[in-house]
Amino acid sequence: MRSNSLVDQSYPEWLTVAQLCRRWQLDRKTIYKFIDAEILPVWKVSRHLYRIALRDVLRFEARNRSHLAPR
Repeated sequence: MRSNSLVDQSYPEWLTVAQLCRRWQLDRKTIYKFIDAEILPVWKVSRHLYRIALRDVLRFEARNRSHLAPR
């Protein structure tokens, strides 16, 4: 039976840079370039620690899907 929780605990609401690197199969430098260029919104937890909202990741993927799809 499924709980009535609004958040499915099997999927994180926030991703680390390392998790996003694995998801997108990209190098950390590339993710940081997106962050520095303000293409990817982040929550800065501390000086060198970021979290990326899953909803922003999904929005980024949807916006860029046409660029990533095989032709």
